[in-house]
Amino acid sequence: MVQHASVLVVGTIIAQAIPILLQPFLRRFFTPESFGLYSVYNSIIGILMVVACFRFEQAIVLPKRDSDASAIAIASLSFSLIFSAILFLAILLLRSKLLTLINLPEEKGYIIFLVPVGTFLLSAFQVFNYWLIRKKGFVPIAANKFARRVVEGVTQSAFALVGYSKGLIYGDIAGQVANFTVSLWQSGKKGFSVENINFVRLKHLLLKYSDFPKYNLIPSLLSAASFLLPVIFINKYFTAEQAGYFDLTKLILSVPLALIAGSFSSVVLNRASEGFKANELFSYELKPLLFMALAIVFFEIVVISIWGETLFIFVFGKDWAQSGQIAKMLVWPFALNFITSSFTSIFIALNRIVWQSIWQVFYFILILSLTFFSHLNFESFIALYTLFEVLANISMLILLVVVIKKYEKKLT
Repeated sequence: MVQHASVLVVGTIIAQAIPILLQPFLRRFFTPESFGLYSVYNSIIGILMVVACFRFEQAIVLPKRDSDASAIAIASLSFSLIFSAILFLAILLLRSKLLTLINLPEEKGYIIFLVPVGTFLLSAFQVFNYWLIRKKGFVPIAANKFARRVVEGVTQSAFALVGYSKGLIYGDIAGQVANFTVSLWQSGKKGFSVENINFVRLKHLLLKYSDFPKYNLIPSLLSAASFLLPVIFINKYFTAEQAGYFDLTKLILSVPLALIAGSFSSVVLNRASEGFKANELFSYELKPLLFMALAIVFFEIVVISIWGETLFIFVFGKDWAQSGQIAKMLVWPFALNFITSSFTSIFIALNRIVWQSIWQVFYFILILSLTFFSHLNFESFIALYTLFEVLANISMLILLVVVIKKYEKKLT
């Protein structure tokens, strides 16, 4: 188990490090506007891919028989393909209205036609990823992530050198195609097959695992939308250039979240679930982890607050000074989010998912309410977004404390 986790962690870190390390190069060749449009594209497909397979892809790991798991995988791919086709038809019919809705000029309209392609490729990768998890193919999973980022990075860098402004999105598509192709090949090697699918059996399986779309679809959609909608709002109410500044700030401040919080969360889940099953107290064992998290966020806050703008200019160029200014505000909610994300697995361990779902609705409403403040200038809008994020994360911390206290009070 430790070996499998180590492979995934190392693979994830390397894969995520590639685009981050390329940022100083790419940000000097592509404009903030190009990155803003790229961020809007990624945000849209990030939200849509949640619903493309109706969450049936998560059920692939559950059946005892590989034939049943293959059937669910094929059904998930079919749902995604149908969803993407309907999406493409909707874009054809409503193109002008959609461009107006997200504030894209006519010459940038090609972006929305790439959304169905990106949605299918990303959701299909998730299907194959769950198949590989089922087959304990942790090395292939890490290799797939690495392949995607290499192809994406090389393609985007090549487009940067020739001055092709659409290169960010087309490079992303190239990376996703590589991801899809390699994942399909790896899954085939691990026994995935489209032969001998029994449609009567498939209907039974979809009914058996219908809880996934019933109970997991909406919370997952709200979670993705809460995280990804702000950049779409900024592009709509302000400019793609300002969306690009926001995107870089968000990317850099999310580095501890992406690289460390997941590992912390896994440790918390393991210890809290063991304590729950054994009816033991466990909060005192989490204190060292909490102190580590606090030390990381304290360092991040101090560095960004004092040298944020200078660091952004030095690493990414003078065109990105505004990202450093934004970072001085956003570092606070991102620091809090790092702490909450490290410990939210406690809800799973203590079987209190309903509490987390209620909080997610509250968080989504906060983010959605930003639409009522489109009259503000950009700086005020970011300040309000910062306030909402701080409120959401503080409420999550309070909820975590209450859940742990209620559990320990019940034991004592």
